[in-house]
Amino acid sequence: ISDIKSSLAMIKKLREKKSGGDEMETQFLLSDQVYAEATIPPTEKVCLWLGANVMLEYTLDDAEELLTKNLESAQKNLGQIGFDLDYLRDQMTITEVTMARLYNWDVKRRKEKKAAA
Repeated sequence: ISDIKSSLAMIKKLREKKSGGDEMETQFLLSDQVYAEATIPPTEKVCLWLGANVMLEYTLDDAEELLTKNLESAQKNLGQIGFDLDYLRDQMTITEVTMARLYNWDVKRRKEKKAAA
């Protein structure tokens, strides 16, 4: 989610620079801990990584629309995952309590059996 938000912020910044006609100085990540400096002229297009080593070029409007849709979907999925995790936590607690009750019942049954013998 944070990557999508930073990409949306960058698109906003590119729009601002395009409307002003200014070039933008920036640093971009080449690999882990390796950055390079770049000058970005005003542009109408950006390239987005889609995953699986796929990168596509989009206009600023299309990229913003895609990223906004992906952000909404990711936030919805995050909420659903949180709900599912809460449910699983409750089920684990119920299972542990049931196991403890069964163990205690078995101990009690063995004591009664031993006392009767």
